[in-house]
Amino acid sequence: MKKNLKLWVVIPARSGSQSVKHKNIRKIKNLPLMAYTIIQAKKIKNIDNIVFTSDSKRYLSIAKKYGANLLHHRSKKNSSNTATDLDFFRELVAYLKKNNYVLPDAFIHLRPNSPNRDTSVLNKAVKFFISNFKKYSAMRSVSKMSETSYKTFEIENKILKGLCGKSSNIEKMNRPKELFNDTYMANGYIDIVKVENILKKNFLHGNKVVPFIINSLSVDIDSKNDLEYAKYLLTKKKF
Repeated sequence: MKKNLKLWVVIPARSGSQSVKHKNIRKIKNLPLMAYTIIQAKKIKNIDNIVFTSDSKRYLSIAKKYGANLLHHRSKKNSSNTATDLDFFRELVAYLKKNNYVLPDAFIHLRPNSPNRDTSVLNKAVKFFISNFKKYSAMRSVSKMSETSYKTFEIENKILKGLCGKSSNIEKMNRPKELFNDTYMANGYIDIVKVENILKKNFLHGNKVVPFIINSLSVDIDSKNDLEYAKYLLTKKKF
């Protein structure tokens, strides 16, 4: 393991959310949604910078108020609803190089739509990845799905087909879920990516991504219902 790894938190927040307009600055308990993630980031041990990247000057100003110390004004192109995470990370790295920053070893990617993270879990995740830095290309947090993906469908020509195997004979999918493998979904709680991969290999995660399984209750805000649920959770919890 490389000693004294340099770690920066990156929080991306574009202004063009379609599901909930300006969701990143919606107030929950008198705090803008994205402020929760900045506050959480400040409690992660041994990080050197908290980078906030956005296409909105208003968002950048709010981020500075709550403690983001490196602000990146992102292009509209890489803030659209079709832009990928790799797109904005490449732009961010190019900006940092142009402005003569010494790049970190890894970015801790925290999306602003998960306001009820537990900072002890964040620190545990970071410690886990640091201790396995050479083994894996990246880390993604995941949650076990209540129903296995092997029992899900897609519709093709008005006929149900199993998503795994693409067969229209769905009898096997009626078996108890205990007979199928568990499946997991990315939850946006915390991801960690290596800067070297963005620079030299032009990918974000690669083919040796280690999962960090989150068992605690979390919410990933992508709809008005999610926003109300987050308000409920944070009202019950002292932040």
